[in-house]
Amino acid sequence: MPPIIDPHIGMSGGAPGGGTIPLATLIDYIVQRTYHELSVLSELLPRKTDMERKVEIVQFASRTRQLFIRLLALVKWASSATKVDKCSEICNFLEQQSMWFVETADMLAKMARETLVNARLPTFSLPCAIDVLTLGSYPRLPSCIRDKIVPPDAITPAEKRQTLQRLTQVIQYRLVATDLPPQMRKLKVENGRVKFNVEHEFEATLTLMGDSPKIPWRLLDITLLVEDPETGDGKSLVHSLQINYIHQLVQSRLMDNERPLHDLYRLLHTFCLSLQLEVLYSQTQRLIKDRMGDSICVEKYDIGKCLSLSYWRDPNRRDRSQDALLFRLSVHVAEDDDGRPLQISHFPSMSPEESSKVGQAIKSNHLSMERLLIQTIEVRGLAKLKDLAKDLQRFTEGACEIRDLPIALHVPLLEPSMDSEKLRVMVDCQRGNLLASVPTSKDLQEVDELEDALNGDRKNLDRLVRNLRLRLCVMRCEKSSQYLPTICQKHLPFINLTNHPLEKLSKSRLYIRVPKQSAFYLVVELVEGDTTVDYRYHLLDTTQCTSDGSEIDISEDPCPKLYLRAGRLIPLDVNSFIHGPYTKLYDEQEQSNIESKRRKRKIMLGELREPAVKKTKGQPYFTPELAYILASCEERIPLVNLGLEFEKNGVVHNGVQADCEGTCFCLSILSMPDVDGLSEEMCTKINNLLLSLKVRILSKPMRNWIVEFLFSKPVLESSNKKEQGPVQRVHIMMELNIDNLKKVVKDILDEWAGICHLYSIVHEFAQMYSDVRTELRNTVDIYSYDYRKLSMIYGPSQTSLINIQWKGDAKQFNVSLGTVGNSSTVNPHTVLLSQYQRELNHTRSLAQICQVLHETSAPMTSINKLNMSLVQAAATNTKQPMQSFTVIPQSTTHVRIAFRNISCIDVHFRSNKIVSVRDGAYSLFDNSKAVDGFSPTSMFKHFLNKYVDDAITGRHTHRMSTTEDDNPPSPMDSIDIFSLSSQPPSTGSPASRQRGETGLRFPMTPPSNPHTPASPSAARMSGVTPSPSTALIGTPSPGTLLNVGSPGNPQLHVPSPGSSAFVPAPSPQSLGIHMPSPASGFMGPQGLDVGSPFTSASLAMPSPVQRNWPNSPSVAGPSPASRHTAHSPGNPALHSPQTQAKDGDHSKAAMISHTTRMLPQRAWAASIPTLLSHDAFDTLLTPNRPQGLPYTVSLSPLERFLGSVYLRRNLPRLIQSESLTPLRSTDPNITSFKVETLQFHVTFSNNLQSLHMNVQPVPEHRDQWSVEVLNIIQQYFDSKVACPPYKVNALRAFCRILDTPIRILKDCVQMMRLELMGPNQSGNMKWSMQWCLTVPPHAAFVAPAGTAAVAKNKQIKMLLMLQFTRANIQPPAGQDPQSIIVPLLYDISANTIQHMEPVRGQPQTPAYMAVSQLLQNFYHPQSAECILFPAVQHIMANLNL
Repeated sequence: MPPIIDPHIGMSGGAPGGGTIPLATLIDYIVQRTYHELSVLSELLPRKTDMERKVEIVQFASRTRQLFIRLLALVKWASSATKVDKCSEICNFLEQQSMWFVETADMLAKMARETLVNARLPTFSLPCAIDVLTLGSYPRLPSCIRDKIVPPDAITPAEKRQTLQRLTQVIQYRLVATDLPPQMRKLKVENGRVKFNVEHEFEATLTLMGDSPKIPWRLLDITLLVEDPETGDGKSLVHSLQINYIHQLVQSRLMDNERPLHDLYRLLHTFCLSLQLEVLYSQTQRLIKDRMGDSICVEKYDIGKCLSLSYWRDPNRRDRSQDALLFRLSVHVAEDDDGRPLQISHFPSMSPEESSKVGQAIKSNHLSMERLLIQTIEVRGLAKLKDLAKDLQRFTEGACEIRDLPIALHVPLLEPSMDSEKLRVMVDCQRGNLLASVPTSKDLQEVDELEDALNGDRKNLDRLVRNLRLRLCVMRCEKSSQYLPTICQKHLPFINLTNHPLEKLSKSRLYIRVPKQSAFYLVVELVEGDTTVDYRYHLLDTTQCTSDGSEIDISEDPCPKLYLRAGRLIPLDVNSFIHGPYTKLYDEQEQSNIESKRRKRKIMLGELREPAVKKTKGQPYFTPELAYILASCEERIPLVNLGLEFEKNGVVHNGVQADCEGTCFCLSILSMPDVDGLSEEMCTKINNLLLSLKVRILSKPMRNWIVEFLFSKPVLESSNKKEQGPVQRVHIMMELNIDNLKKVVKDILDEWAGICHLYSIVHEFAQMYSDVRTELRNTVDIYSYDYRKLSMIYGPSQTSLINIQWKGDAKQFNVSLGTVGNSSTVNPHTVLLSQYQRELNHTRSLAQICQVLHETSAPMTSINKLNMSLVQAAATNTKQPMQSFTVIPQSTTHVRIAFRNISCIDVHFRSNKIVSVRDGAYSLFDNSKAVDGFSPTSMFKHFLNKYVDDAITGRHTHRMSTTEDDNPPSPMDSIDIFSLSSQPPSTGSPASRQRGETGLRFPMTPPSNPHTPASPSAARMSGVTPSPSTALIGTPSPGTLLNVGSPGNPQLHVPSPGSSAFVPAPSPQSLGIHMPSPASGFMGPQGLDVGSPFTSASLAMPSPVQRNWPNSPSVAGPSPASRHTAHSPGNPALHSPQTQAKDGDHSKAAMISHTTRMLPQRAWAASIPTLLSHDAFDTLLTPNRPQGLPYTVSLSPLERFLGSVYLRRNLPRLIQSESLTPLRSTDPNITSFKVETLQFHVTFSNNLQSLHMNVQPVPEHRDQWSVEVLNIIQQYFDSKVACPPYKVNALRAFCRILDTPIRILKDCVQMMRLELMGPNQSGNMKWSMQWCLTVPPHAAFVAPAGTAAVAKNKQIKMLLMLQFTRANIQPPAGQDPQSIIVPLLYDISANTIQHMEPVRGQPQTPAYMAVSQLLQNFYHPQSAECILFPAVQHIMANLNL
């Protein structure tokens, strides 16, 4: 609010701004006034009467009312005060302008009337103006001013040069005519002056004031050149006042003097010498104070004359009275010649050579008393060391040398010796004492004693030098032992030194423990001579004991044994240790006298250069003899002990000898003992192949035994280049442990046994391998054979590797498999490793193993292509994963393949590239029963018939219809089915040669599968030659024959399959019973008739019906009692292995009990083997992507078939559990059921690799469903439900969708249609939709992962999960499109949908909030139509993240 103008306040000037007052201040004043009057009134009214009080109150109210009315009026007026202010400002401005006009007019009138009347101007000075403007100067000033102020003009440069040149000529003439001092001959004349320079003393500049010969010299300048280089810091040593005084003095001497320049030099030279003495004296004082201390002392100092000081002053000197022992140095002025520099004198006097090294005069260029003292002390010390070298030379053989800086005397006490071992004597620069030291060690008592003798009485110098020499030898031994893993000691705690040979040894001796030998010590004895020391070595055997001498076992004695008992002391001959049988005695051949003279003549004539003296390599302080003796003892002692242990085991050896060329010691074995289990002839052959056997010791990087077998060229040639030579070396490394030599000998004998056993089978195999008729060279290649291990490569590309080696601890051959080269897969026979190892140890036939490996390589490679991965939540139990395929080996030619622990396939490998395949769920003994844990696979026979190759199995018609499964096949039909083409057997096969006339390509191998016992009547079938082993049993009648499963036949009783659940059991041949091999039924070149039960030893299967076929041979089969009552000691049925129950398919009772399951008589075909070629078998098991299937996952045809069977097997159970209505079907391969308005028929496709659903409406609801909608359901089932990974819960979720009301099912079908459209679902949608039939891991908070993702609650609510993926946006490279999982909860009765809330404790994600907001804002009219599909479309079109 603008201020209020108060004229009274403004006039008084009390308020700021001139005539204004703030409105707030005015209001404050009025309030304070009113409050003051009211307070006064309250004090005065009680004293007055009632009438007076009323009158006063009315008057106060009237005054206050009038005052506040005026204030109110003022406040109202103040609202327009700004206009008044503007007007007043305008008025003031106009009044001011008017005042300025009036004042201007008055001033102009006054000037015109008064000032301008008397105004006048002077006359202008035109000449001055013209001069200044034209000339630029004013020349009319008086000349006196110029003379007083302006100086006269200087001479010209030419005149100046002429004058100086003339003056220079005058000075030159004066110098020529004057006698100059010789020290001042260095001069320079220029610019009318002469400069005399005396180096390092002074510099004087003179001139002449005229050309008269009587005019004296004028001294212009003096510069003193004397400096203190150590502490001068560039400062002048003479004060300027002193320089001025000298200048005046010299100038006075130049006046009226006949020889002025001589007086000039004499005066300045004397002053400079005095100054130099002063500098040296000050340096001496600083040396005494800072560094030298009492070592030097100033004896005399005469200023300007002499400085004398003494050095090598030892305050600890014993005889203080002998002043003659003091060494003095004197610096003085030459008395006979004033022009000479400072002279140096020494006491005692030095020789001329020594004086010349120090110098006879002070060099003025660098004044340093410290340098002078150092040079003097160096010369004095050198003379002192020369005298000492003459005294010590008689105590050593080597020459004493004086060298190094600081100078020192080096005395070699040992020969040869390093510089660090020489006695080093130096002179103390400060005290003058002799300092003795040995660089290799410090604080030696012998060195201290020798130093005291050198500085004092030298009577015992000889004894002290010998003590020091012994001490150095001891140190050499100690240092030599430091490089070895041993301990060096001067004393040991012996308890029996009395009368022991150790007492006779020298006192200077050392005890060095032999490395790795705690009981042996090497005693080094040092024997002193005049100038040398001799080493003598002894080997001492010790024993740990206690203080009383008892030798109790350490393990029983709780106290450690700290004492030793000295045993034998064996002197060692160094020459015999060092010079072995291969040591050279002379390095070079001796030259003849004539050759020596010729060589000397050529050297003297310069035709031949004399070779330099060879320097001995090595380090003298290291004693090589000691190290070699220790190493020799370390290596010999274990070999000696090992030889003793060999003798105990009957092994003959030559003892410890030096190896060839003297590289090491070795123990040579002459002969090895025979090996148990091999014939004497075989052992003799191997001993003849063994050229040598040596045992050595390897010290680095660890101590190990090295056993070297040297054999002649092996009988089996390999492709390894290292094994191509005429001999074969076998090296074995073992840990060196002296305390366990028995184990070392045992390991060497075990290695020898392994070499012999391996050679025994290789010798037989080599004969067959070298035979061209066997074709083994085309089957396998010998990769490596080094007598210890045999490695062979096989396979189509020669990349599979088998290693065979004998294991001594297990007393059997060990087989390992691997790959070589660029192999893309692992060895296909890895799963059969234990079977191959067992068969090799049983038959000991490499030819059989090689043949089986070659024949089974292709099918095993195909089996390795199967999917072995785990499938999570494949069954109803979501927590337990299931493996897709599991390979269960039974023998080398028989494997079982289990699919998800439900289906089982028996695979037998035969010759001629044939594989026999059957359903392994059927019992081998009664095909009306199933093996516990597995279920028969429907349509399996029909599926296999699609891959049968007629060119391999023969020209026979195969049953392509599954209706034949209702009746048992005829035995004659089965014989025709399995009869092979008439291909002649290979006569060159080693297996056929071993089997004789049986015609089987593979040798007879005992069955290792408990399910495949050999039938004793199999040899009597038509077309099969009886096995020779059957002659041992005879040919009894069917009624009296001991059947395999009969309890009355203990020798032919088969172990319980349950006790070995698919693990190969010991064969009957291991029990002494010769039985046909399972390979005889599958590997024969002609094939074996297996249509009838018991026609094959490995597939003996009784027929469930009576054998009344016409023309059927009389075959003995098991009796009914043997089928149902024959059990193993393990109590489970013979045909029911105890396998793991499949997950979720049986009840707990079925998983625990092992009751026999009877199968219907219709499932006959799958139990009969089907013969497939290797190519067809590979096609069956190789993953591929067929064109006709609705999905693109790469799976093998077998996995697709079994997965479809797996889903079809679980479909009836899901129909029952989900309360669907099953329908009866005349075809057992079709599963039918229906819902409210639709009926469904599920069957196999034509290729039997997928399931197909046929959807048809119920007749009464035919008009509610179109063909297009029904096709969508069928396509969705084929491509999204019955597809990999074949999950039961996905099928369960699909069944729940089908069981919804028709209005909901139609919306679900529309959602299926969107998913089948793929990325092209809709052009204007932001998201694409996919139905989650199982709960994904990201949504595990709703239910466990893998559970069916569709749930219903009694037709009230329905839960389903959808996955939305971002569409129409290209994601960055390397990233997947954005996707979210949305669980939707649909209320069927209320026809509402909402996002399912997350579990408590989990945060609400932005996606959850966005979807929930969309569903809340989703508007739908109240109608009977389902809102499920519109809500999903709304999310797909409007969801933003």
